[in-house]
Amino acid sequence: MTIKESRRTVALLLSGGGGRRLWPASTDDAPKQFLRLFDERSLFQKTLARLATVGIADIVIVANTRHEALVRRQTAETGAAAPLLLLEPMRRDSAAAIAAGVEAIIARHGGDALVAVLPCDHLIPDAAHFAKALGEAAELAALDRLVTFGIRPTFPSTEFGYIQRGAAIQNHPNGYAVAQFHEKPNRDVAARYLASGDYFWNSGMFVFRAGEFVREANAHMPDISTAATNAVRHGRAEGDRIVLNEPAFAAARRASIDIALFEKSERVGVVPVSFPWSDVGTWRSVYEAHQKDSAGNALVGNVLACEASNTLVISEGVKVVVVGVDELVVIASPQGVFVAPRSRASEVKDIIGD
Repeated sequence: MTIKESRRTVALLLSGGGGRRLWPASTDDAPKQFLRLFDERSLFQKTLARLATVGIADIVIVANTRHEALVRRQTAETGAAAPLLLLEPMRRDSAAAIAAGVEAIIARHGGDALVAVLPCDHLIPDAAHFAKALGEAAELAALDRLVTFGIRPTFPSTEFGYIQRGAAIQNHPNGYAVAQFHEKPNRDVAARYLASGDYFWNSGMFVFRAGEFVREANAHMPDISTAATNAVRHGRAEGDRIVLNEPAFAAARRASIDIALFEKSERVGVVPVSFPWSDVGTWRSVYEAHQKDSAGNALVGNVLACEASNTLVISEGVKVVVVGVDELVVIASPQGVFVAPRSRASEVKDIIGD
């Protein structure tokens, strides 16, 4: 079964992240998924384009209420049909967001609907390879598995969680049970993971049947599942939008879906994939994903670089000149200026806070 052959495939797009590690370009009012970091299209718009290539037309987007106008405007720019918007009155992390999204999908499409959970801030240039992986995940989800994608690591990253592959799953050519989820490791452990070949980066992308998710959610995170379900059922439905009920959603415990459900369920499977992928989570990852000049610089905006190398400079609305620097990140925007060694760029979140 390919993803296109599944009659009820719904994309559940998560657009609630704040992207604080990409300050000052990413802000609460315009987080990273809506930024045009690489070309004229934002990461959110690139996600919609991938879905069009794959052939998924039914889309539910979970977003913060303050971003509704931004979601609508950027969706209209792509020419995509208006999705169903599920608007969060406050952040409750991925477990509650996904549970609420699945409840809305079941109300419209039933429990047999195939759900593809996709963050809106990932960079995946190879749409064809992505479509193939979705097809493999759909086949595994048909075996009543909650499926996650494991990205084959290309270097010993300490910025991602890891998935340890278990036994092969019968009747599937590329599906494995999950032996264990691992938190972000130190560099020595990450190097061992890479050498092993049995560990994959945790992508945060999932595929499952809606009804199977509800069964596992009720078993392993019943408090979150109940709160999210009530938030949808008692929310304010208006055309193509549902504003989640605030008291009900506020009752949901804040937790990631990995910790609340996937690390506990025995029905989780992983499909290893090797397409180019970035969660664009830090300025270092933005640099790595960018095209570079002969000196290894990635320069965006009104930038002049002299005797600079291996440096990312992004300027919005102001001229930036760098001289004699190497392996720096320099970001200038109306919200502020950030300068750091590339290796320490992720520390901006610790400095400015949540």
